[in-house]
Parts: sequence; C-alpha cells; structure tokens
Amino acid sequence: LESSPCMGSACSNSQPLAVETPASESCPAAAAVQSMAVAGASPVGSGVLVTVDIKADRVDDFIKAMEIDARGSRDPAKDPGALRFDLLKSREQANRFFFFEAYVDDGVMAQHKTTAHYNAWKAFKDSGGVEGQSVVNLETGSIPGGWAFQANDAPHSRAGSAVFVTVEIEESRVQDFL
Repeated sequence: LESSPCMGSACSNSQPLAVETPASESCPAAAAVQSMAVAGASPVGSGVLVTVDIKADRVDDFIKAMEIDARGSRDPAKDPGALRFDLLKSREQANRFFFFEAYVDDGVMAQHKTTAHYNAWKAFKDSGGVEGQSVVNLETGSIPGGWAFQANDAPHSRAGSAVFVTVEIEESRVQDFL
C-alpha cells in the first residue's frame, strides 16, 4: 500500500501524537485526534482484532474489498478518528486474515461502519465469501502512561511480518504485568 504523509494519527515528522504535540495544518488527522484527546477521549478508546477465514476461491475478491476498506479507513477525510487499519495474512493458513483496527472511541468505530469503504467489506461478507469470523474488542485507555499504542508512522513500523501474542493475566497480577 502507498505511504501517505499523514497516516492515521501520525504526521510525516514521525513523532508520536500526544495531547501536548501541536497539531499541524499539514496533518488534519493529528488535529482531529488531538482535539478529541483534549476533549477527554482516549487516543485509542476502541479497537478490534478480527480473524476471518475466507473461502479459497474468493481470496482475490476479499483482497480487493479490503484494499478499498483499508485505504478509505486511512483517509482522515473519509474516516476521521480512525487511527489504524491493518490487514495481515496468516503464514500457516492461506485463507486466514486478521484486521487490526484502532479508533479514537466507540462512536468513531460505529461511524466507520456507515462509510462507503466499509461497505466494500460488508458486501463481500454478505456475498458469502467468509467461512468463519471472530472479533475481539480492544482498548488502550485503561493502560496507564500513554505508551501502549504505537501511533507514529516511523520507517521501522513498516513490518513485512508480524507476531500477535495473546496473554491472559490473573486479575491480581495485571499491575505487575504492566
């Protein structure tokens, strides 16, 4: 996918967005996220990790639909408050994919589902191309310190591969883990 000078919540200066960071006119997404953060919303108040198994003969159609959804989600004019939209493919199962989506809050995530680019995914799903799907709802607002979400668009964040680790922590040990 093409690089953009203003992707999600990060500007081309590769500095993480923080409430105290001045928003520049060259990065409207940073201004939108900053104003929402100043208004009391968590920079990543809502997110999802979606796992989908796609019918083998529909993978090409899926990729086309997801390109529309991902590109639209990354455009602040089309999806303000969307911070990140990643599509990852399993190395072990050729037709398993993961979406990682992050939004300023639940309202912004709900608004995303009303966009034309989201409808590309919805139309694909409604056509029967999905064999299975699971969704995990996520947030970072309850993790203290503001470090948990990598919001910058630094060159080192352009990964060719990824590992997603899920950890279950005993409730009494969460603070030790953090």
